[in-house]
Amino acid sequence: MRGGQHERTRDGDRRGGVDGRGAGDVGGERGRACRRLPGTDYKQALSGTRRWWPAWRARFGLAEVCGSVGAAAGFAAGYRAAGSLVTAAGLATIGEFTGFYGCVGTRTVVAACRATTHLAGRGRLAAGAWHAVTEQLASCAAAEVLDFFVIRPGCLAGAAWLLRGLPGGVWLGFAAGKAVADLAFYGVEASARRSLARSIAA
Repeated sequence: MRGGQHERTRDGDRRGGVDGRGAGDVGGERGRACRRLPGTDYKQALSGTRRWWPAWRARFGLAEVCGSVGAAAGFAAGYRAAGSLVTAAGLATIGEFTGFYGCVGTRTVVAACRATTHLAGRGRLAAGAWHAVTEQLASCAAAEVLDFFVIRPGCLAGAAWLLRGLPGGVWLGFAAGKAVADLAFYGVEASARRSLARSIAA
């Protein structure tokens, strides 16, 4: 009888060791399992996107609208006047540059003035210029060199040429080329901004 009880107790201990292993171990394994679930990566990526979108919209949203209007106007003027996709792409690039940086420059100057209200004279001018460069202009300038001379006109003219046989293909190409150029621009800008932030922090 005692042997049977002892055996049951020992079996119970073994079951507890195999199946339960204590509340702490079970909780730890469940936590690790949850972290390995595919859905958790998606939720983390979604959370990052939700943080990124408001920041981008606050920084570039209005400028992107102004640039898009300028690009469309330049593309239409160039294509109607010369019938050349290269000319249209060039004028679209100039129009977007003007609209985009007209907005960015205005907002940057206003932000720099607000950030240096406690200063006066040359000190305020120098601090405002430094604020404008580090907060906005340096990263944009690094991206704009490639964008203005190579990426944007090439994407606009190339996509419009490829889709020219479709109904409305020239404008479909304009939209597709602009989207590709924008992705390239903001990718380079984000990389330049991170590099600048690390340089300043160091």
